[in-house]
Amino acid sequence: MGEHDGVAQECPTGEDETQAVDQRAGSNSRVFTCHSGQCYAISAGAPTVAVGRANVDSPAMSSEQHAWVAGGLTYGITPPKLSYPEERRRTTAAAQAARISALPVDGLVVYDLQDESSRTDVARPFPFLQSIDPLDYAFDYLAEVPQQKIVYRSVSGQGRAELAAWLNRLAGCGGATVLVGAPSREQKMSLRLSEAYGIHRAAATRVPLGGVLIAERHETHGGEDERALRKVDHGCEFFISQAVYSVTASKNLLSDLYYRCQAEERSMPTVLVTLSPCGSEKTLAFMRWLGVSVPAWLSNELVHAHDILEKSVDVSLAAFEELYEFAASKGIPLGCNVESVSLRKAEIDASVDMVHRVAKILGRGETQASS
Repeated sequence: MGEHDGVAQECPTGEDETQAVDQRAGSNSRVFTCHSGQCYAISAGAPTVAVGRANVDSPAMSSEQHAWVAGGLTYGITPPKLSYPEERRRTTAAAQAARISALPVDGLVVYDLQDESSRTDVARPFPFLQSIDPLDYAFDYLAEVPQQKIVYRSVSGQGRAELAAWLNRLAGCGGATVLVGAPSREQKMSLRLSEAYGIHRAAATRVPLGGVLIAERHETHGGEDERALRKVDHGCEFFISQAVYSVTASKNLLSDLYYRCQAEERSMPTVLVTLSPCGSEKTLAFMRWLGVSVPAWLSNELVHAHDILEKSVDVSLAAFEELYEFAASKGIPLGCNVESVSLRKAEIDASVDMVHRVAKILGRGETQASS
């Protein structure tokens, strides 16, 4: 399995993003920390979850550097296709910006799509189409979104100078990044993930760095806990998981990572668990194609449900609540990343509902994180 995180691919069916309906957040959030006009709610009694760093008080910080703060709830999206005309790109972005700005999330995750066909011989359920550069989309098209931004970058096709320039652009925008390696060893690579980390260390350490965490890889081959700590040694400050439908696999990985940190007397890194609504059997097949583990019993429940989308949301929330309680019992800083990667209005609305329900699990109110 490669470094893909989540179901970072728009499913080209259903209604357009521009038909999404805004859902405004409520009130009564408990705010514990504020910075540069942005406030972040963290629940009392739960482990403090911090993604990135807050260094606004550092006297060594230059005027170019942006203090970067975010909490334990993020919202993940994919950029529109590169083939979209500019007017459609802007219309789509305007609808997304209005929706995201109203959500009680601490950060926006913008994925960088890559073709993962080299990872498997199974035919791809949906065609791969190139998307807008996620940095351009995050900071140009979605400039009105007030939340902090985490931008993915697939590094296997990058040159050294190209990646260094991209990271410096991101630094100037004040964003964080998750660097992602090739989906398989068979894919031709210009740059390995370890080399990309070296470029980050040499050229852009002021950009908060995150990594992907894949429970399925741990279940199949083991060693994901060791791999995560090697990434920490390379500068990763937080991790975002692949979409979670197998609680057991995720709990196994969290447990192994926790006890390895205990044995090595290291702090447990922040982990954001990704939840992704599934609105059709074809989307379910695509998740499996991406390597997401869906247990047979759960697949049966989804396929035979009266409403597969509603069932997937309920199952995902139950999974996160179980993982959150497990993490809280050990002081593991666990947050959540809710994906919205479909064009279907029903699935967009479901992702919004998931965000509000996850916020309640985290013990926070419904006020916008950026209010």
